[in-house]
Amino acid sequence: MAKNKFIWMVLAGLSIFIFLGCQSTSQKEAVAPEDVISEELHQAQCDLLAEANETLASINQKVRDLNDKIKEKQGKLSDAQNSALDDFEAKQTSINKRMHEIKSIKEADWENFKASFEKDLQEVQTSIDDILKSF
Repeated sequence: MAKNKFIWMVLAGLSIFIFLGCQSTSQKEAVAPEDVISEELHQAQCDLLAEANETLASINQKVRDLNDKIKEKQGKLSDAQNSALDDFEAKQTSINKRMHEIKSIKEADWENFKASFEKDLQEVQTSIDDILKSF
């Protein structure tokens, strides 16, 4: 009799354990689709990163050219040039920080993020071009 109770207790425990395991798996499956991004969004994120890397490579070359010009002038910059450089550095820092966020943007926020990121990237490029022209 005690042996039968023990067997039934073990079976009941296993049944509860299996039932709870199945329930937690279903909850995980219910949460998982929210974290999964669509293939189109993933591709758009990769495309934006590639575009940003190309643009930033071009900007970095212009920064090297600017550094050469500053050396030629022996570091003497006007207040307007210093201010423009400060603005450029702030924008570039913002762009670099936001590049690391690209892969974590949700689908609902993607279009706004992409539009503002591309606009800011263009502004940084225009800014460095203007600074170069002032030398």
